[in-house]
Amino acid sequence: MVPLEEIPALMDDLVVRSHVNAASVLMGLDRHRCQTRIARVLGCLRKGAYLIGAGPGTGGIVPLSVDRVVLGRAATPLEESGGEVVDIQASDASYLGPHEVSRTHAAVVRVVKNGCPQYLVVDLGSTCGTFVNGKHVSAEGVGTPLATGDVISLGASHATTYLFLER
Repeated sequence: MVPLEEIPALMDDLVVRSHVNAASVLMGLDRHRCQTRIARVLGCLRKGAYLIGAGPGTGGIVPLSVDRVVLGRAATPLEESGGEVVDIQASDASYLGPHEVSRTHAAVVRVVKNGCPQYLVVDLGSTCGTFVNGKHVSAEGVGTPLATGDVISLGASHATTYLFLER
């Protein structure tokens, strides 16, 4: 049994080791095979708009089937839950606390203009900012329009990322 006072050092070691191991696995994969598999999966998607998680805590394909999808994270044990509703939760708490994703960080909003849907990303007053293709999204205003291939990042490190795809 590990004494309680040694758990923080053990946890720190596990966090670092797991991230290094994950990076090592990714670097050893055959890029062509990965791209071929991604192309096959994308080819199976139905017509619509999607967010595709591309960061270590954002994996998966999420259909944007409602008018507003909130991106964020769950409250940590050191925070009081304010009853926020988050549709897509990023895992941003490597050290049991948030790194740069706010609980209600950003939203992808669908608006219809002339019968055609358009998607915008809106920063919801996040602490570390929202970015589209590396450009900061203002917390004021109507949002930044999205096009297929745009990369949404929650925070300036660009570790928590989603690819926008519309078919």
